[in-house]
Amino acid sequence: MESPEGLTLAVLAALLTVWALVGRRAEAWGITAPIAFLAAGLALGTRVGLDLGAPSVHLLAELALVLVLFHDASTVGLRDLRRDPWIAVRLLAMGFPLAVLLTTGVTLWMIPTLGIAGALLVAAAVSATDASLGAPTVLNPAVPIRVRRALNVESGLNDGLATPIVIVAIGALVANADTTEGVAEAAAVELPRGLLGIAVGIVLGAGIARAMDWTRGHRYSDLAARGLGVLALPLLTFGVAELLHANVFLAAFMGGLAFGRVSRAVHDEPEVTEPLETAADVLGVALWFLAGGLMITVFARGFRIEWLVLAVLALTALRMVPVALALLGSGLQTPTRLFLGWFGPRGVATIVFGLLTVEALSEDPRTSDIVGIFTLTILLSVLAHGLTATPFANCYAAWARPTGAAAHERL
Repeated sequence: MESPEGLTLAVLAALLTVWALVGRRAEAWGITAPIAFLAAGLALGTRVGLDLGAPSVHLLAELALVLVLFHDASTVGLRDLRRDPWIAVRLLAMGFPLAVLLTTGVTLWMIPTLGIAGALLVAAAVSATDASLGAPTVLNPAVPIRVRRALNVESGLNDGLATPIVIVAIGALVANADTTEGVAEAAAVELPRGLLGIAVGIVLGAGIARAMDWTRGHRYSDLAARGLGVLALPLLTFGVAELLHANVFLAAFMGGLAFGRVSRAVHDEPEVTEPLETAADVLGVALWFLAGGLMITVFARGFRIEWLVLAVLALTALRMVPVALALLGSGLQTPTRLFLGWFGPRGVATIVFGLLTVEALSEDPRTSDIVGIFTLTILLSVLAHGLTATPFANCYAAWARPTGAAAHERL
């Protein structure tokens, strides 16, 4: 008897194989992996019988977010920020909270039936940016290093900031308490699990980092074995957090931060993170495929113009205005503030939040509005940011070269 999960796995494996053969040429034509797999999900999602509420999909989503949170946090390069932290700090400490607050208000105004919890869920999910989707910008050597580093750090860390907000908002919606008091009660329930998750992540991340450095120094391990150890660590963190009923996502995020901060291997031999990066990439493209199925599911139930308006605003004004406010007094010129404001692509984290919402709130009538906004934001972002990353980066770099010292190397 045909298994839907088996068929989905076979289709994904076939797509990955095809991408391995033609991906370089496709990217030269402006077709990135997220665009290709999202299109495949839209084209094939109904044919492979995707069940987005299935436990296997829920587990895949959780594992993907755990790996992405750990990988981004562990490789974000916090040590490199010691000489120049302020752009990233402004984006994370001021820009992200402002974006969440502003998006919550606009969402509640446009779709009041979502309530505070629903609007907060939308705001946190669509404010989290994606490091991998912004890679053409972050890795473009023509863009000044300060700007690339700030975008990399922001996208590596703000999904970790968004995750507890999303979990609290989903908890309030599950309890049908979509008021300010309901959100506060859900936060109080989640707080012990969150604190325990933080503790689990720090202990495991720092402890394994120390152990790995010790065995490396005494030649008890080789590079390949350490690579497998780095890949296993977020999975170990996930398992321990589950056993202790801690928040697995905060555990993964803090574990990645602790490991990246303590480990010398990450900085001395960056190849050690390659297995983890490969696993995160594979799960990432699987999620883009599932995102296509998510869009089919959502749009089969209808369409509201409010979803499109909120998606456009999330990628433009609701991102760019908070970034501009956060960078006031920074000494950065207007083109740099606009560049930082535009390049906040939405991707894997938002997809996972959508899948978790579908699984937790499958019977809630508000789910269509919430996930509809998610999916349109993702779709517009993958197209707009994917197509503009290289030309906009080159254009900005051409402006930055003659003005570099004043605009980018100060502070």
